[in-house]
Amino acid sequence: MDPLTASLMAIGSGSAAGLRPYFTVLALGLAGLLIPDTAPQWLASTADQIPESITNPWVLGICAVLSIGEAGLDKIPFINLSMETVSVWLRPVFGALVGVGLGANSSVEVAVLTGLLGAGSALSVSLGKSSVTAASNVVPEPITQWVRSLIEDFGALILVLAAVLLPVLAALLGIAAIAIGFLLYRMFRKAYRALKQTFGNVSEGRQAASHVRASHQDPGQSPGAIHTLRQLAADPGQVD
Repeated sequence: MDPLTASLMAIGSGSAAGLRPYFTVLALGLAGLLIPDTAPQWLASTADQIPESITNPWVLGICAVLSIGEAGLDKIPFINLSMETVSVWLRPVFGALVGVGLGANSSVEVAVLTGLLGAGSALSVSLGKSSVTAASNVVPEPITQWVRSLIEDFGALILVLAAVLLPVLAALLGIAAIAIGFLLYRMFRKAYRALKQTFGNVSEGRQAASHVRASHQDPGQSPGAIHTLRQLAADPGQVD
C-alpha cells in the first residue's frame, strides 16, 4: 500500500484509539482476518496492510475482553473518571502502535510517520474524551454517562470502519475528531481554571472576614454579619 493511504488509515484508526483503544485493535484485527483475498483490490490491499501482530488470535481474544470491560466501566460514574487517569495516556500508545503497524509494510520512514500520526490523533481525541468524562461526572446520573459513552462507542466504530473501507473519509473524520477533542480540552481547562479561581476567591474572602472579626472584636463580644461586612468595606487593608 502506498504511504499516503497508510497515513490516512493511521489518522482514522488513531482517532478511534483515542476513544476505544482495545476495540480499535480488535476491529482492525478482525478485518485483517475476515476480508478474503478475493475481495475487490482496493479492499484486499487495505486488509493486507493490517499487520499480523494485530490479527493474532491471542491478541484479538485479550482485546475483546478488555474492550467489553472498558465499554462497561466507562458507563459507571466516578469509576470511569478514575480509569481516565491512566487511559488518557495509554490510548496514544495504542494509536502509535497501530500506526507503526500500518506503515511497517512500506518502509521505516513511513512507519515512523504513521506512528506519529496515530499517536498525535489519539492524544488529542483522548484529551477531549477525558474532559467530557470529567465534566459529565459533575452530574453523575446514569443517563448522561450512558449517552456519552454510547456516542464514543459508535464514534470509534465508525472511525475504524472508515479506516478499513474508505481511508480518505477516515482521515477527514479523524481530523474532525482531533479538532473537537482539542476544543473540548481547551474548554475544560478554561472552566477548571475559572472554578479554581472562584473557589480560591471564596476561600480568601472567608479568611479576610475571619481576620477582620479577630482584629476588631472586643473580648467577650460577638459581632454580627453586618458589622463584619462594614469593617471589610471600610478597611479592606486589614486583611493584609
